[in-house]
Amino acid sequence: MPAGPLRSGTVTTPPPPDVPDDWPRPEPSELQYARRVAIEALADDTARPAIERLARHYDPTGRGAGTTFLELPPVDPATITAADLHALTVLNAPVAALVTRRLLTDSAIRAGIDEALEGLPTDVDLAAADRATFAAMETLAQAVHAGCCDPRVANPNPWVTSAKLCTRKRPRLFPVRDRVVCEGLGLYGTAIRRYGNRRVDWQVFAFLIGEPDILQRLDELTEQVQTTHGVRCDAVPLRVLDVALWTWLPRA
Repeated sequence: MPAGPLRSGTVTTPPPPDVPDDWPRPEPSELQYARRVAIEALADDTARPAIERLARHYDPTGRGAGTTFLELPPVDPATITAADLHALTVLNAPVAALVTRRLLTDSAIRAGIDEALEGLPTDVDLAAADRATFAAMETLAQAVHAGCCDPRVANPNPWVTSAKLCTRKRPRLFPVRDRVVCEGLGLYGTAIRRYGNRRVDWQVFAFLIGEPDILQRLDELTEQVQTTHGVRCDAVPLRVLDVALWTWLPRA
């Protein structure tokens, strides 16, 4: 039976995640706006129902990334592999030749990323992340971002590619961050937050994926897509939320 609509009104904001003291915090208005957008993206009572969008994205005979982004083998949680870079291409984040060599053959870059990966568990969800986990996420994000930078480019900022690579390595902790999703959630280019900030974004996604209504709706959608369309979604709710948002939000 189809689930009822999620509550869209103002809700009591739960305690903020336990992040390092010097991290910026999202404003309550940002949390509530992001929640409203997420609820819209997960709804079926629209001209573009969530179940239909998810089914199209995850259809293995279609052109969507589907489960390939997270499942393209080999999946090695301990290091960066060529399969990881190939997986980025299905999310429209190709890696240039020089950056490929930096990530796959530069011993110093690889050592920094491997060490950061070793410090991040594979079985912790973003909603349950504590101060140490968030700090370890930042360590990995910095190491991956540095590896994705082209040293021949002035002031490089490959934030989308590095964010997606972090998601591939730890999908239960890192949401896919790109301009479409961050702008759509009100985390980029607003009066409150002119520029994006991954530390703020992580806290907002932790809030969203920790909302019982949203998590329940994601579970329902995953089951319904399988039942009604015979299509399997990702097993990671955070990734399914990413897909629901990206397929819902407008793109310039």
